[in-house]
Amino acid sequence: MEVFCFGSGSRGNAFAVRTRRTVLLIDAGFPPSVLRSQLARCGIRDHELSAIVITHEHHDHVRGLAGLLRWHSCPVFATGGTFAALKLNGARRVQITADRWVEVGDLAICPIAVWHDANEPVGLRIASREAEIALFTDLGSPTHEVIESVRNATLAVIEANHDRTLLKGGSYPDWLKRRIASPYGHLSNDEAARVAQECGPSTQAVWLAHLSEETNRPELAEAAVRERLVSRHVLPIVLLTQRGFHRWCSDATDFGG
Repeated sequence: MEVFCFGSGSRGNAFAVRTRRTVLLIDAGFPPSVLRSQLARCGIRDHELSAIVITHEHHDHVRGLAGLLRWHSCPVFATGGTFAALKLNGARRVQITADRWVEVGDLAICPIAVWHDANEPVGLRIASREAEIALFTDLGSPTHEVIESVRNATLAVIEANHDRTLLKGGSYPDWLKRRIASPYGHLSNDEAARVAQECGPSTQAVWLAHLSEETNRPELAEAAVRERLVSRHVLPIVLLTQRGFHRWCSDATDFGG
């Protein structure tokens, strides 16, 4: 199994998961031209996606979806709440439900309900025969199901959105600060570190996602998580950036890409 990140942040999020038989795009938060270019960089041509999975309807996760469907005639997987919010016309829809596994080629997908201010948002467990990914880019509070997903993950993708001190002293209006720090907003570095601490013995790497460019710093996010993982210092930690490209492979030794 290969996992690619095409960028993660408040201006866009998109990931791809590939096996020999199946290619998934997880979220489409960049313009179609960018998504097509990044897919091509991975050797994925037009109309080769098996499915597009959307975690929730916020702009930084669906910006390029409608346009990309001109180039990829695949089904779109999302919850009923997400479809209702998107009002997506003309797409082949497959409705998914939290805690129910669905097969796509040789991959299995299980949506995990998350606390976030969207209409029925989810994180994802994505499993093949040899590996399992836990992918949570937006969640205000980690639930038991989120923790269990991380414990079982070979690759854990965890939001580390903000540093509490930078958020408190930043230039955002008070209502936005309250929204970000709320149980339905985004994870702080400290909260992300507590989630990462739950990684199990099968975890090979941690990717920290959705870092704010305004209220976080990569070195602060890494330090917070590294401190919690001090007893497992060999576990690679990768900081995903807004426009960075990262690759992970379940049988590779270079987990950062």
